[in-house]
Amino acid sequence: MFCLLVLNAYPQVAQEAPEIVGIKFSGNHSLTSKELLGQIRIKEKRFVSKGSYYNQHHLAREIKRLEDYYTLHGFLDAKITDSLSLGTDNVISVFLQVAEGKQYYLRDVTLSGNTVFSEQEYLEIIEFQAGSTFNTFKIRENLFAMLALYRDNGYPLIIIQDNEIVDDSVSLYIEVNEGPRLKIGSINIADLTQVSHQVIRREIIVKEGDLFKLSNIEESKRRLYETSLFNSVNIRIGKVDTSAGTIDLDVEVVPAKFKGFDMNIGLKQGYTDDAIHADPVLSIGLSGSWYNNNLYDSSRRIRIQTKVSSIYPAIFIPQQFKLDFYYVEPWLAKYRIPLTVNPFYWYIDNYRSDFKNIAYGLRGILTYRWFRKIKVQTLAEWSQSYTNRTPIESDEAYSEARKVGLKFTWDERDNFFYPHHGFKWVIEPGIVGYFLGGENNYMQFQTQFSSYWNIFADLVFAHNINFGFAVQRDADVVIPYEKRFFLGGNSSVRGYEQQMLGPLNQELVPLGGNFRFYTNFELRFPIYSILGGEVFMDMGNLWEELQDARVADLKVALGMGVTVETPIGPARIDHGIVVGPGSDIKKGQTHIAIAYVF
Repeated sequence: MFCLLVLNAYPQVAQEAPEIVGIKFSGNHSLTSKELLGQIRIKEKRFVSKGSYYNQHHLAREIKRLEDYYTLHGFLDAKITDSLSLGTDNVISVFLQVAEGKQYYLRDVTLSGNTVFSEQEYLEIIEFQAGSTFNTFKIRENLFAMLALYRDNGYPLIIIQDNEIVDDSVSLYIEVNEGPRLKIGSINIADLTQVSHQVIRREIIVKEGDLFKLSNIEESKRRLYETSLFNSVNIRIGKVDTSAGTIDLDVEVVPAKFKGFDMNIGLKQGYTDDAIHADPVLSIGLSGSWYNNNLYDSSRRIRIQTKVSSIYPAIFIPQQFKLDFYYVEPWLAKYRIPLTVNPFYWYIDNYRSDFKNIAYGLRGILTYRWFRKIKVQTLAEWSQSYTNRTPIESDEAYSEARKVGLKFTWDERDNFFYPHHGFKWVIEPGIVGYFLGGENNYMQFQTQFSSYWNIFADLVFAHNINFGFAVQRDADVVIPYEKRFFLGGNSSVRGYEQQMLGPLNQELVPLGGNFRFYTNFELRFPIYSILGGEVFMDMGNLWEELQDARVADLKVALGMGVTVETPIGPARIDHGIVVGPGSDIKKGQTHIAIAYVF
């Protein structure tokens, strides 16, 4: 039995606060109940989750949040009142009555005090349109963009104030106090014994006498973080000398732990890949690393990393051993082009399949990054390997490599995890053997282009195209199995199992190929709170050689998925179904992964 209370307060009793089992809206015509629920933190009970516990002050805070949300959409007079319905099982329902009032529109904008940018430039930045809905959030957001533009052009003391005159519509008045145009004066670094001032200064890309530019200061903060030397970095405005036209910068950093050691040990019982009607086996794994991020007080870094594993009964005899040594030189001469040198050793001795593989070598990687947009990496590797027999697909093997390669990345996405617009382009050529020597002589080329369009709100259309090909010098010498292209799975053509699209042998083991092409089309959309959805079409195939490729061979998979927003990107569950020729023998495939396909 329920009784209706038309009060704004729930009587305080000496018992646990009631659970909210329902939140109902009425009177809302312009904004949906679903949209309003998404703006508040208190939640109603769901089939899979409990509701929030009722608190008078929390409810009042959320009502104020909803009224502010209405204000952002031009409903300046919106008011929301609440009533409660208390159940007998210590549960409560909340009823929110909305009086939206009139929706106001922007009539005109009046500017004063602006001399650096014209009135037309202002109107373009704040996206003013006569007769548009008065959205205070959008206007403030665009005014912040205007502030950033000033601060990137030498005006750090800029102040912009806005006021509204409300009648039948809204007149917006923007008053600008630009302040003086200033250069960088002194760059003051707080006293620090753990890290030299020279290391800090070389990561700061603004110099004394430069015009004040906020984006360069922010980039300097990011570069200081990337040294792995600091837990926190702050560069703030210091003393202003208007007569000299300068402004000082104060740099404050908190050092991190420079040295450390970590180790992990694990036990696992299961079946080996080649086990048929066999008993489960026990395996043990041990991994550890030691690092120093400030070698010789110069921000040079070293790391020694090792992995050891064995399978019972030879539990105390390492059957797999990997050792890597990493040395990072963050600056070459006077240029911020980090060099990573990586000597390594690899040992595999699988007594169950009588397979042994030993490899050792040296890798060198050079990296150049222009702000957050463009990144160029070059790789050189020399390695020697020994194998007692030709590896089969189930063998984990490291083949000899004498390789040089390049990876160019141009990233204009607005968000790393959840892009709404922009593009990312990757080009990756490489050459193995030839003048470098060794048994293998081939060239590989891969490229990927991903683009994103924000249709409206959080509805995003995304497209990706990827292809790669390889050419070997000697037709009778095949490219090593682990270096070939593969296709299918949660990061390429969904609807197929991992690496199962393309040439297979009689045992249905993937053989890989020398030409790969696939493309993805996705429509991404929000569902509720942290839940999102996507529908997709994937298309592609893998061929043994470039000349074998035919448009008629392309395979198509259609599907949909659900995503959950997490701090490390969307966790997703996708289900793809192969359509077209051959689809009658292919079942749907479900994939679970972190991050979007592209």
